[in-house]
Amino acid sequence: MASRRVALAALVLVVLCIGAHAKPKGDKSKDKKDPKWPDAPSGAIVAATELSAAPNKTTSGKGYAYLVLPKGGPYQSYIMLGGEMKSVSMAHVHWMNATAKNPIRLGLFPSVTAAGTPVLLNPPLSYKGSATFQRAWNETDIGYWGTDINTFLTLLKSGALYVNVHTAANPGGEIQGTLKCKSPCMWGM
Repeated sequence: MASRRVALAALVLVVLCIGAHAKPKGDKSKDKKDPKWPDAPSGAIVAATELSAAPNKTTSGKGYAYLVLPKGGPYQSYIMLGGEMKSVSMAHVHWMNATAKNPIRLGLFPSVTAAGTPVLLNPPLSYKGSATFQRAWNETDIGYWGTDINTFLTLLKSGALYVNVHTAANPGGEIQGTLKCKSPCMWGM
C-alpha cells in the first residue's frame, strides 16, 4: 500500500512538472529565433524582419522584409506582404530614435524621386492574399535621407533600424518590424 502511495505521488509530481513547463492552451507567444534568411551572394550582408501590427494598431496585414547588400552594391530590398491591407501608401527603413522622430533612412517603395521627401504610391495599393515589392538601391538612395553606408550599417548592426509599411488609415505605419542582421553583419571576402 505504501509503495502505491509513493508511485502515485511520483506520478502527480511528474504531471505537475510537465504542466509547469507546458504553454497554456491558446498561448500564441513565440520563441525568439532568427528570421528566415533569404538567398544572398557569398560575403553579402543580409538583414531580415517579420512584419506585424505596429504598436496600438489592429490589422490583418503581415509579411517579411529583407535587405541584401553585396559588397560594392547594388543592394536589394524585398518586401513580401500577406493577409489583407487597404490603401498601402509607402514603406521605409526608419532609424529607431524617438528624439529625432524616427527618421527615414531608406525608401523601399515607391522609389524616391525627390531628395529626402516621402513619395506615395499613386494610386495606393489594396490587396488580399499577398503583394511583393523588390527594389535595387545604392548609396545615393540612403544619401537622400542624410546618411551614408557606414552609418546605415552601424545602425543595422546595433538593431536600430526597422521597416515600416504605411497606409492611408495608418499614415504613421500599420505594420512594422525591427531588422536583424545575420552574423557577422559585415562584408566577407
